[in-house]
Amino acid sequence: MTSELLASERSQAELLEIFMGPRARSYLNLAQGRTAAFSWAGLIFGIYWLLYRKMYAYFFLTLACGLFLGLISQIIGLEPQYALGLGLIPNLVLGCIGKRLYAEFAADKVKAYRKNTQYKASIFAEAGGTALSMPLLWLFTQIGLVMMLTTPFLKY
Repeated sequence: MTSELLASERSQAELLEIFMGPRARSYLNLAQGRTAAFSWAGLIFGIYWLLYRKMYAYFFLTLACGLFLGLISQIIGLEPQYALGLGLIPNLVLGCIGKRLYAEFAADKVKAYRKNTQYKASIFAEAGGTALSMPLLWLFTQIGLVMMLTTPFLKY
């Protein structure tokens, strides 16, 4: 028998802590449905925070909604200051429900892991946690696209 415990031998809170990483304590009460909290990281960083927390499906959903709202605002001719305010809505929503969203996301991952424990807890921990590379990749992609679209004198 290995030194690692099987998923069935670990409690829900232990697996959540493994999945969430070092800042798990701020989310554990939310995952167990005890309290509500405001996500400052979700408010300030918005979709970058979703990438940082490896919530890729929520990222693409938020991105699609943002692109749809941007398209609608261009079609109806919304003034720039209102369009900017409209662009801040996803950040406000992530600020209000971000911690709860991540706690539920982690709880779903733990449930799926307990049903099908095909890999070790260390690999499960690596699947969770945080990743700084994805938000940085998205940021540099955005910068590259903006530069390509706003510099007409360069040919790509």
